[in-house]
Order: sequence, then C-alpha cells, then structure tokens
Amino acid sequence: MSIWKELYDIFDKERARWQSKNANRQALIFEIQSNLTFLADALQNELSDIDIAKGLERKAFDKSIESGFSINSISKEKVTARTIGDFDEFKKYIGKDTEYLVKNAYSKTGSLLKITSTPNSKNHSLKFKSLFRFLMLLVTHIEGRRLIRHSSKSAKIHAD
Repeated sequence: MSIWKELYDIFDKERARWQSKNANRQALIFEIQSNLTFLADALQNELSDIDIAKGLERKAFDKSIESGFSINSISKEKVTARTIGDFDEFKKYIGKDTEYLVKNAYSKTGSLLKITSTPNSKNHSLKFKSLFRFLMLLVTHIEGRRLIRHSSKSAKIHAD
C-alpha cells in the first residue's frame, strides 16, 4: 500500500470520528433544549405527571454516554456568577462544568421517570418545576449566555 493510501485511510477514520462527535454533540444539545421546551409547555398546560414523564427524552444522552462522548466539549466553560445572575438557588453550581450539569439534569430526569411510574405516586409538580429551572440554567450555560432577573416575577436570558 502506498504512503498516500495509508495516510488517506488515517484521515478518513479521523474524519468519521469528527463527524460522529459533532453529531453526538448536536443531538445532545437538541435533546436538552427539546426537553426544556416540552417541560415549559407541559407545566403551562398542566399535564399530568405521567404525561410529562413520558414526554421527556434521554436517548441522545444515553448514546453519548455509551460512545464515550466528551460532554465538556459542548462547552468548555464552567458556570460563573455572571451566568446565574441574581438566582441564588444556582450558586451551588458556580464552578461546575458542563458534564456535571448535563449528568445532573439526566439524573433528575431519570429519577422523575422512575417515581412517576410507581403505583400510588404523589404529585410531583414541584420536582418537575425544579427540573425546568435547572434546565434553564443548563441551556443558558451551554449557549454562553446569562440569566438576568428583571423583577421578582420575570427573568430573561441575555447574550454576552
């Protein structure tokens, strides 16, 4: 085999790896944003806990974990005080990286999926609202934006 062919084969394998990495990244980001959007609509429309749990996705996350995808490649930054703005409940996440946040989000999601599927399950709307708030932080972090509280009842996400 010629050196050109050998080098091309190496390049071709690397290109496939890069494309796979980018596909995993995009799929995971889309899934997180989709879960946030669904959760917002579900809470607004007062869907049942079971229906909310059924609507939450985790396939892209599971695939990312199985493939060894580096979740920190989504955003290499860590959460800062600027990211969380005036939201004191998020102070405990300052200094945490993207992998920590994503795994935490899916851990919370997995827990809610399990507890809502048990017989005699209680009302978990507060836990779903907590997950919504956390996903807001996660999406804000991934997008490199910051949360800004304008009043006690409204908040915005701002680009820097």
